[in-house]
Formats: sequence, structure tokens, C-alpha cells
Amino acid sequence: MKRAIILIALVATVVACGGNKEEKSTAKVNLVENYLALKDALVATNPAQAQTAAKAFLEVNNNDALTADLKTIAASTDVAAQRIAFEGLSVNMYSIVKAGGSETVLYKQYCPMAFNNKGAYWLAAEEQVNNPYFGDRMLHCGSVQETINQ
Repeated sequence: MKRAIILIALVATVVACGGNKEEKSTAKVNLVENYLALKDALVATNPAQAQTAAKAFLEVNNNDALTADLKTIAASTDVAAQRIAFEGLSVNMYSIVKAGGSETVLYKQYCPMAFNNKGAYWLAAEEQVNNPYFGDRMLHCGSVQETINQ
């Protein structure tokens, strides 16, 4: 009888822990998907779409490090201000993805000319550079610096 109770408790613990991993994985996928939607809005130089994407991102965000930049983007109609906040968001997203991996391959890309030649990074799902800091003014300015989860 004791063995049966211990076995049931052990199985329940394993099942409970397995579900937590799945929840964390789903949460990370949601963060990455929302980040990429926001990046695409900035590539398109569409501040209204960036606002909408940032608001959707805030709804699934479970990481305090991302909140301030997301709120800045969601509150602004100025694409230049959104891009500044996106740079900070990208730094934090990179840390999150590196710490816990990614379900998909991501590319860390870099534009040396962003922000008056200070340079800035971002993450992308595709290897081809589509620059969120310049949009169509210099769409392909940049290079892939790192491939994540390959």
C-alpha cells in the first residue's frame, strides 16, 4: 500500500513538472512570435502596426525586463522613438533566447550604421537582413552575427 502511494505521488510529481516545461516553452514561443511581429512592423516603417504589435506583445509578456520598452513602443506614434525602444527590447530578448534556447532558428543581426553609427542588434527568423532601424531607407543594411539554436 505504501509503495502504491509513493508511486502515485512520484508519477504526479513528474506529470506536474512536465507541464511546467511545456508552459515555459509556449510562453517563450509567444515572446519570440510577438517580438518578430513588432520587428516586421518597424521594417515596414509602420508606427501604427508597431503600436498594435507592442500591445499584443504586452498581453503575453511574462518578463519584466521587456515591459518598459514595450510600453514605450505601444504609447508612441513616432517611429524613431519606437526604434530606440526596440533596440533595448532586442538586447533583452537576445538574453532571454540565449539563456533558454529557442524553438526555431533565429539570427542575431547587426547594423553598424544604426543610431548615428553606434550600431544596433536585432533578432530575425530569416537569414536575409531586413533592417528594423532604417526600414526601406536602408532595408538590407546589416549582417548576420550569430545563428541561434542550430
